[in-house]
Parts: sequence; structure tokens; C-alpha cells
Amino acid sequence: MDLSADEVRRIAVNAQGFDRARPAQANRGHLRRVLARVGAFQIDAVNVLVRAHYLAAFSRLGPYPVDSLDRLAFREAGAFEYWGHAASIIDMSLYPALRWRMARQETRPQWGRFLNRVQTERPGYAEEVYAEVAERGLLTFSQLLDPARRPKDNSCYAAATILWDRGSDGKTMLEYLYAQGKLAIAGRSGFNPAYDLAERVIPATVLAQPELNAADGQRELVRRATAALGVATAKEVADYFRMSVADTKARLRELVSVGELSECSPEGWTSVGYLHPSASAKPVQVAAVLSPFDSLLWERARVQQIFGFRHSFEIYVPEAKRVYGYFVLPFLLGDRLQGRVDLKADRKGRCLLVRGSFAEPGTDSSQVALALAGELRSLASWLDLDDITVSSRGNHASALRSAIRR
Repeated sequence: MDLSADEVRRIAVNAQGFDRARPAQANRGHLRRVLARVGAFQIDAVNVLVRAHYLAAFSRLGPYPVDSLDRLAFREAGAFEYWGHAASIIDMSLYPALRWRMARQETRPQWGRFLNRVQTERPGYAEEVYAEVAERGLLTFSQLLDPARRPKDNSCYAAATILWDRGSDGKTMLEYLYAQGKLAIAGRSGFNPAYDLAERVIPATVLAQPELNAADGQRELVRRATAALGVATAKEVADYFRMSVADTKARLRELVSVGELSECSPEGWTSVGYLHPSASAKPVQVAAVLSPFDSLLWERARVQQIFGFRHSFEIYVPEAKRVYGYFVLPFLLGDRLQGRVDLKADRKGRCLLVRGSFAEPGTDSSQVALALAGELRSLASWLDLDDITVSSRGNHASALRSAIRR
């Protein structure tokens, strides 16, 4: 089957949950639907605007109660935190498909080195940490009786990612037990995860489901990734839930052989495409700013191929070398990425700061400005910010400032 570039672009956008109008008033049912559609919302420490997982839902639903995502994950057992594409809020239906990944953690070299060192320096520490969580429940690493703090070496970390740094053996041990599936994240204190025993977080009905072997679990992840991408190469499918390309290709061959997926030839692609039966190339009516961690943007080569858009991620770039800014959100209008804005929430001043605004070449600047202004007003209202200030930086600043003032 041949697909035109226009069809591929519409399929990709529709598959990511942009295939219907935003609800007049988004509720938890809408949130569940969107999360099930994309599979996972990536989590990141950066909070200059709003955390990435909250923004992913806003992009598809518009304003919604922010705490509803926390309730879904930590009170209603509709989602859970684990390693999906990266650290993610994941639809609960995918828990059985990820248990093979949990089972493999013990054999990962990085954990082996850590456990060997800790066992030498603190014999029995792993058992002590697990027992403490079992007895006390819902603990952050700083609440451990002995968090075994270590000096941080942040020389390899950008300021934006310091919160990911492991400043204690206690923190790393909790992460290891979590990666194994023995613990689960039951909430967060600020950005710090609070852990409890998995059986006190994950529903018993989910834990009681037969554990899928690696091939079966991978097959389900490939199904869900392909559905969320619409059409994709093997490499892109593998990247979605961070599987190996070899395992992904094996599962794709199996799913094609039984008719669950079909191979296709998208215009301009040098690799075979895999098409999900739910893929739709219907016209797209959407205006949405996207977190730089949005699942539509995860695979940058794919974004370049499909949209002709270079997704520039400059958080880790020294300020003087940045082209667009620190926290830059691409702007999706229809089925094209037509601009980008560098945003910051001035919470004290209750203002949304547009520190840079850029239109892509060949776009209708006034049309993009009007649509983007409406989206920024909605975003500011959702974040409880009273005003929007547009700086003069960027080739789209003047048009956007005029549109905001209308």
C-alpha cells in the first residue's frame, strides 16, 4: 500500500489523540481516553511552565482539573508510573505487558554494580529498605531512617535535571526495587516519588493477571505503539516504549503474518512502514502547543521526516548558544507544526511570558498568530495566569503580540 506524505502526516496526528475536537469541559473520562490512546505521558523535572505529563493532556483536551491526572494515577488506579518511553504515567492496561521488563532488571549491569558496592559497604541494606517500606509505607527517599546520602557529582548534569540525580544510596535502592516491580510509586511530594509495596498500589485484579512472557509483552507494546503512531518504521515503533529494534522487528513480523498490521510504502521513506488498522487520514482540525516531551515528538528523525520540522531541544544547551530558547513548545495547527514559542510561567506576577516566538518558513503568519494567541489564552487561564507578555525575540513576535492584543 502506498501512502502520500499528506496522508502520513494526518495519520500521525490523528493517531496521537488529536482526531476529535476538545471537549467543552474535560473530565476524568476524557483523560482516561487520551491516556489509553497514547499509552503514556512522559514525566520530566522541568517546571518552568508546567510539568510535561500535565501539558500532554492539556494539548489534547484543553483546560482540565490538573489534580485529576494525579487522582487517576494515585487514587483511582487508572494509571501507574514506570519506565515506558522514559519515566512516564502509563495506562494501567499496559502493566501486564511491562512485567517482563521488571523481571529483567536484576540482570542489568548497572544494577549489578550498584548492588555489589552497597552489599560490600552496607551488608543487608536492600532488605532493610524493602522492610522499612513494608512496615511504614509511602516513603520518599529522604524519609528513610537511613537514606545513605552520598556527595552529588553534578558535573554531567544540566541544572534542569538535577532532580533526577541520585544523591543517596537509599534513593537508588528505592529506584531499583521500583524498577523490579517490588515497589510502586504511590504519589509524589513535590517532584520526589513516594514509594509503597506494589501490591498496595497496583490493583489486585491487575497483579492477578497471568504474567506475560517477554515475547507476549513485547507484542502488546508493539501493538499499542503502532496504534499510537498510526504508521511507523520499525525503529520508530521500538523507540516508543524503548524496546530493542531486534525484538521490535521480530514482533512486527509476527503481527504482520497474522494480519494485525500491514506493511506500506509511505512517500519519501526509505524503510518499510507498518500501518495500524485504526489509522485515519481524515482532515485534522487542531491548534495545540506541545510539550517538548510530547509523544508526537519523541522520535526527532520521524518529526523531521513527516513534518519537515526540526525539533530543537535546547534545555541542555548553554544560553548563549540557544537558537529558540529554554523551554520551547512546538505549535501544531491542523496537521502541520507551524511555529514554536519559548514559554515561562511567572507565577508570582501571574503572567505567561512568551520569551520567544517563531513561525516556520512558508506559513501564514497572521493565521498562525491568531490561532496561537487563542491557544496561549487558554493555556494562561488553565495555569491561573492573568496576563500574557510577548517579548520582541523571534520572527513571529510582532504578529503574535498584535494577535494577543485583539
